[in-house]
Amino acid sequence: MKFFIGILALLVCSVSALEFDRPCRDTVAAKENFSPAFYTGNWFELYNSLDQGNADCIDHHYTRRGLQQVFDVERIGFVEGLGFLREAGVASVAFPNETPMRAIFNATITRITGGTINYNYRVVATDYTNYAVVWSCTDLPNNRSQEEGAILGRQIQLNEASYTKVDAILESVELNREDFRFIDHSPERCGLETERNN
Repeated sequence: MKFFIGILALLVCSVSALEFDRPCRDTVAAKENFSPAFYTGNWFELYNSLDQGNADCIDHHYTRRGLQQVFDVERIGFVEGLGFLREAGVASVAFPNETPMRAIFNATITRITGGTINYNYRVVATDYTNYAVVWSCTDLPNNRSQEEGAILGRQIQLNEASYTKVDAILESVELNREDFRFIDHSPERCGLETERNN
């Protein structure tokens, strides 16, 4: 996901992603029968394919706009020496009238350093209460592509059964959790709740 939800990158950090000698694939599925109501709320970013330097304690908050298929999304992450930083954006279901609805999003994010970017991403799978796997892809020159992904959880870690499901989901889209960066949510790293909420 270049997603806050997945995949907004804090621009104070270096950003890279998984690059492949192939164009973006149209075979990566998006969750069908997607429920915006159930997806609303807080998600912790547990793994990300982006190299975000020392950014940890990353979480996303999705607020649905009434009954629309549109979310206001805020992403917060802790960067050593800079404290907790926030980015905000809007994510809209790309095909809201589609039946069954798929979790494909068009998003706009306002960067910390100014300016906005537009991109799309998809929730490959989620059970709404434990995990979500997010994916996006950007075509590069010479038939190459850059893929980005994130593993999100409702808690700061997943249970063993959820990790087993997530690993199978990643394998189905030809990715591997070993290629992702673990995001630290330990109390020692993220315990500054007063600062985080200011």
